[in-house]
Amino acid sequence: MPAVPRSSKPIFSIALRPPRSLSRRGARNVVFLLAGATTTIGLIFWSVGAWPVIGFLGVDVIFLALAFHFSFRAAREEERIELHPGNLRVTRIPVRGRRQQYDFQPYWLRVVLERGEDAQCSLFLQTHGKSLEIAGFLGPDEKADLASRLEDVLRKNRCYPAQNPA
Repeated sequence: MPAVPRSSKPIFSIALRPPRSLSRRGARNVVFLLAGATTTIGLIFWSVGAWPVIGFLGVDVIFLALAFHFSFRAAREEERIELHPGNLRVTRIPVRGRRQQYDFQPYWLRVVLERGEDAQCSLFLQTHGKSLEIAGFLGPDEKADLASRLEDVLRKNRCYPAQNPA
């Protein structure tokens, strides 16, 4: 693949991140609300002499806080797709581990959306017998939208390469 200078501006660029329906502040409020409720229930049990129940009531709050922690940590994962003249680059940035870059020649590249059972689908970039799944963390509607956007920008780049804004 041709080397892409760092200073060149991409024709098309998108950063994909796993969707989250709850903000960090909202998650913290849920944990505090549950902690307050379990503390109230624990105090009731303690007042009737069943003090060991307090520890068991606190475990669910700890597990919920850990679940939110790991969920937000996983949300830092990112995929970047950039189309430069003569090169499409997919960069995967995992939570931990090494950054991976995949380069494709965009003229021969196909965008394939495979629909499976139960409204599941997979989005692939295919060229010369090689295939790369992208946007695995997105839902079916977001993958279909991304597929149509990628097909559109690749078609425009093939047909009218001089008219693309650089």
